[in-house]
Amino acid sequence: MNRKLIFGIIGIMSLCFLMGATVWAADTVNFGVCEIRSGAFKTNGDRTIWGIEAAVNEANDQGGLLGKQIKLVIEDNQGKGEIGVQKTKKLVMQDNCVVVIQGSSSGVGGAIGQAMPRLKTIYLDTNAEAMGITGENFNPYVFRTCLNAGMHVKALANYFGTKTKLRKVFLINQDYSWGYDVAKYYEMAIKQFSPDTQIVGKEFHPVFNKDFAPYVSKIAASGADYVISGNWGTDLTQLVVQGRKLGMEIPIGATFLDDDGVMGIAREAAEGCIQANMYILGIDSDKARAFEDTFHKYSDGKWPSFVIMEAYIGTKMFIEAVRKAGSFDTDKVIKAFEGMTWEGPIGPITMRTEDHQAQSPAVIAEYAPSTKYYDFPYLKPIMTIPASDISVSLEDSGWKPYKK
Repeated sequence: MNRKLIFGIIGIMSLCFLMGATVWAADTVNFGVCEIRSGAFKTNGDRTIWGIEAAVNEANDQGGLLGKQIKLVIEDNQGKGEIGVQKTKKLVMQDNCVVVIQGSSSGVGGAIGQAMPRLKTIYLDTNAEAMGITGENFNPYVFRTCLNAGMHVKALANYFGTKTKLRKVFLINQDYSWGYDVAKYYEMAIKQFSPDTQIVGKEFHPVFNKDFAPYVSKIAASGADYVISGNWGTDLTQLVVQGRKLGMEIPIGATFLDDDGVMGIAREAAEGCIQANMYILGIDSDKARAFEDTFHKYSDGKWPSFVIMEAYIGTKMFIEAVRKAGSFDTDKVIKAFEGMTWEGPIGPITMRTEDHQAQSPAVIAEYAPSTKYYDFPYLKPIMTIPASDISVSLEDSGWKPYKK
């Protein structure tokens, strides 16, 4: 065969391949996910990704987003802020992601958020709740769709301060930004609902702590009649299980006991505990049942609990903001997202314009020996609190206007 003809055929084949690749790329849009994919808290990262995947599967099944199918590009931040920033830069600069989604660890989330003004891309915070992310470190590229620490513990304070006669609380939390926020804002909130409540102890322990015996001894000595903890993952499991084995029978008010991974291990040890979050499985309403069934369909048979639910809601809210903007352009999506209201499973969730902090209702739940969702004890909702009753003002949030 003539050499020129051979090279001509090769050239045409290469051009067709490139054209095919271009068409494929033009029909997709990349969402970046920067999550914990290794180490002690990998289960949290897994669950965040499950929630994101369900929202994306649902959108793609219904025709995609602005004519494109959504593709997820997932990176492991190893639970470390500096690695999270490195992986975020890769997602934006190499993978051309229009958003970076993260939730596990406020330490990682805070670092990612601070990198976004240089990358000019939206960071969607679906689970990380430390106040500084949308407070003193606010920048317009960050949107938080979950509760913040102040709102989360204000829901617990509402319950303990108005629905119980318990008035001596011990605060035990992880030794980083999230844990300090839980303690600070619970002290503020409980004085609002129950001025006579005493803070009888306050401790901060290392993340991934293995021995809670010294802390349980301090709780017992303090005379506390309940505990408040923002612990998550293995730190919550160990607090509950070790605490009960060591005779700590008082209620534990938690922010992340709705984690099926925690409850699958804690089981009966969690009896007497109280949980708050922006949604908890089992709410008796048609809207809530539709929310759970839709998630179940698009997640290969999982249930929207814990950060799974938060990531699902957050991703759906971002998708809605893009649809409202009619564009993937960052500035247009920011404008569309600000002030947007999305109809959630227990009521409207509004994105506050000034600080990009979602204003959401909350649910209080108690231990339940059995539910339809899991083959181990879980939780049962007992009350819903309107968004207005747990909202934290801009001033109390420590919010500062962004300066370039």
